[in-house]
Amino acid sequence: MQQVGFSSPLKAVLTTVKEAVDNSLDACEVAGILPEISIEIVKVGQGSSKNTDLIRIVVEDNGPGIEPEDLAKVYGEYLASSKFGRGQCSRGQQGIGISAATTWAQLTNAKGAFVISKTPKMRKAIKAQVDVDIKSNTGVLRNKEMIDWDKPHGVRVEFVIDGRVQLNGDGGLITYIEGTVLVNPHLSMKYKLTDNDWVSVERVTNQIPEIPEATLPHPHTFKLGEFITHSHLYGKISMEKFLRTGFSRISDQAIKDFKKKGLTQTLLDRGLSSCKDEDFKKVFQVVQDTELMSPSTKSVLNIGEEALSKSIARLGEVDFFSVVARKPAICDFKPVAIEVA
Repeated sequence: MQQVGFSSPLKAVLTTVKEAVDNSLDACEVAGILPEISIEIVKVGQGSSKNTDLIRIVVEDNGPGIEPEDLAKVYGEYLASSKFGRGQCSRGQQGIGISAATTWAQLTNAKGAFVISKTPKMRKAIKAQVDVDIKSNTGVLRNKEMIDWDKPHGVRVEFVIDGRVQLNGDGGLITYIEGTVLVNPHLSMKYKLTDNDWVSVERVTNQIPEIPEATLPHPHTFKLGEFITHSHLYGKISMEKFLRTGFSRISDQAIKDFKKKGLTQTLLDRGLSSCKDEDFKKVFQVVQDTELMSPSTKSVLNIGEEALSKSIARLGEVDFFSVVARKPAICDFKPVAIEVA
């Protein structure tokens, strides 16, 4: 659990909040919905671990909701993300975070996530507890029932965990919330942290960020093991077809350059299922030694100077600020966008 953000009671609370909020923001943007998110954190008792409190964390959104049959996978299964390997800018990729939060709740409080979900097509919302079966990496749905809910669509997720609340400073909840508000000018958020009053932050733009195009990975960003694992997604096709369809910037000229560096047509025509590790190693080395076009920058997401300026202004009175947004660029064969305020 330490490797995924649960290395201390303070980080456990922050990570749980962050993962739930990230899911809400991504879901709203994909569905074209202006996000409205609420966060409530309450101390409800003494934790089961030494020097911890029992913390209830509730995150609710107005997103598209989650289908009942997908709840167990979303909250109780690792590496189940639809964003994994998509080659597209998003807040999460691997599908680990929110399942790890469920696991932490289960480990420290013996109960996983409590979820209410409703899609636009559902007349009633589904309410259920999701636990993680760690041995089989599957989610388990318990106490499922259909309830009336006044929201037309959305998700409410609740975790009760051992943790400690830090409000200010590096790693503090307010610092995280202000940062999230800053880079999401289209977000309306309200939050209540422990005994403090509710705070509301209204959006400053009605423009939903345009979801960038998904791009294939650039082969120069891969290590040998990743290269071989990536091939498992492509079945019994030939090595040449795998290179052309599994990666970006593999053109006809690139294939010719591979041959000039010693890659034979026989190996290129060989089916992936017939290739040995030595074959993959040879292909991988040739690809790495060949100069290829830089990857496309279309997969990155920009906030924009105007929207970022408005977002800064809603954080409070600022004597002076300046915003600079650079054009997307390539760093270590990966597209990046830098926006500074």
